Amino acid sequence: MKPYLTTSATLMLLSLSAPGALSIAEPKKLRGAAALTCNETDALIQVKYNITEDEWNNSRPLSYSFGPSAFLHLQGNENEVRYENYATLTDYEACLPRNECSEVVVGGLPTDAYELSFDGKTVDIGQEFLYDGTNPVTSTEVGSCTQPICKDNEALLEIQYWGGHFSYNIYHFRVEDKDGGTILSGEPVGRFSLTQSHACLPKADACYTFLIGGANQWPLSVFPLPSYSVIFDGKLVRRSDSWLFDSVQFGGSCKAHCNQDDESLIEFFLYDNGSTYLQGVEYEYEWNLNITNPSSSETVSSGVMPMGLGASPLAHEIVCVPKSSCSSFYISAPNVIREVVRQVPADNTTDWNNIVWVNVTRNETQLLRPVYSLTMDNVTYRKVQWMSPEGLTMRGSDNQTTNMGSCTVEGLCDVQTQDLFDLELHTPAKHEFPSFETLDMRWNFGYTEYEADEWQLQNLLQDIDYNDRAYDLDSSYGAIECVPKDGCDLSFNITAGSPVDSWTAKKNGIQLDHRKEEIRFFGEVLMTPFGQNCFPASDSYSLSGGAIAGIVIACVVAVGAIVFGLVWCKSRQTQSSKEEVEKDPLHESLL
Repeated sequence: MKPYLTTSATLMLLSLSAPGALSIAEPKKLRGAAALTCNETDALIQVKYNITEDEWNNSRPLSYSFGPSAFLHLQGNENEVRYENYATLTDYEACLPRNECSEVVVGGLPTDAYELSFDGKTVDIGQEFLYDGTNPVTSTEVGSCTQPICKDNEALLEIQYWGGHFSYNIYHFRVEDKDGGTILSGEPVGRFSLTQSHACLPKADACYTFLIGGANQWPLSVFPLPSYSVIFDGKLVRRSDSWLFDSVQFGGSCKAHCNQDDESLIEFFLYDNGSTYLQGVEYEYEWNLNITNPSSSETVSSGVMPMGLGASPLAHEIVCVPKSSCSSFYISAPNVIREVVRQVPADNTTDWNNIVWVNVTRNETQLLRPVYSLTMDNVTYRKVQWMSPEGLTMRGSDNQTTNMGSCTVEGLCDVQTQDLFDLELHTPAKHEFPSFETLDMRWNFGYTEYEADEWQLQNLLQDIDYNDRAYDLDSSYGAIECVPKDGCDLSFNITAGSPVDSWTAKKNGIQLDHRKEEIRFFGEVLMTPFGQNCFPASDSYSLSGGAIAGIVIACVVAVGAIVFGLVWCKSRQTQSSKEEVEKDPLHESLL
């Protein structure tokens, strides 16, 4: 089975000045100018703007002064036409090859603010993508654009990748058949450009998997985002504007990976572009997955992930485990040593103002920086860039272990010295951007009180250990760790403005409910002590039954004392009045 691959043609503004000679045609950009005349092989592309200055100002507020500019771009033409203000917004004309597929990109304007025509005919504006949070960027094909024609027993697969702000490759994708064989793969490039890949695939007994992953998940508040679409047999399977890793099955014969009644699905992604900076070096990561319980720990799956020198930078694994089990995923990185040439001062250098440099060949341990994610039953437990080996960076390590699922303190921890910390939080379903930045979500677990030179004790665990990429909308995230058995000396703290719909912090399976607002160096936080009855009564939001009973009894005694005092005073006042009457029967008094 041989796939048919096509990509949008590179656009060149060319005109024939003489037989056999090519020259770049200068586009016209002035309103009211005479139409550009194209040669026989080219056709005129026109972009006419019909937006008023008030409409421009309303659609592009002052805040856009520091944001993306409106622009016009023809793929393959290095010079974008940028519209920094309304005065620069002028109609555009150019000659494009009539018999080639060309892409016209307009960004940062409402779609009703301009019209496109090619060869004298109006062209419907094409696909829309996210650009600045208000106005889209559009990609429109003109000219001779065709797709492969598949056989009757085949269906057309189309992968559309929009590069967004990035001119270089930041993602790798591939399509696999039901046996895991690669049908189609790519690392698309092109700033504000739509790359399309096609393949004719069998329909019968078919199940395919689309995989995509990269090193970063950018927020729209920083850059206009990439986007991808998977279309199979004329139907949209998936479109996304925000992802770090993603997978989707399609085809008429796909089945669930796991038995949903009694199994949990664990999905693992890893992206390592080390081949770009470790050219010619082969290495591999090792991993294993254990099921732990109070009496034993059993390895249920393991493997290696080769990297470098022709290997795919994107690794993917799915493992089914018993439902309600506690799973521990362990991954280790190799020690990659590479021969390099460095310039160093010569041994006989004495004058450091006139250093003599010499080349020295030596072996150096290389820094690996893969990005990986781990999910179990749609809860993400790890989504990070991992630095390895230990010692090359402050946060480097030789291996990492991620706990997932329904874990118990008896099965995972040393019950004599450790407690089990279990956190799960869920993000809101709506937001102005497709994801939340990690800076929006700040949490830590550690000692509440610590000396100034022991600040690390506050961050025994922290958010970036588990997610330093981005938080998806309407998604669950978790962390499960064994921690010191120090009770109320420890606390979980989350910034009050963190984007969470709900969250729970548990100690040995018991949810902790007491919360207290405090001001820390990074703002107002909700503090949850890692124990029961940790707050003094005056600082707690709730009181125990005994405390409430004590308060009631005290109030009753106080009221009784007040009543007794009033009765006694009244009695004394009455007795005094009687005595005065007896002494002065006429009730006379001298002033």
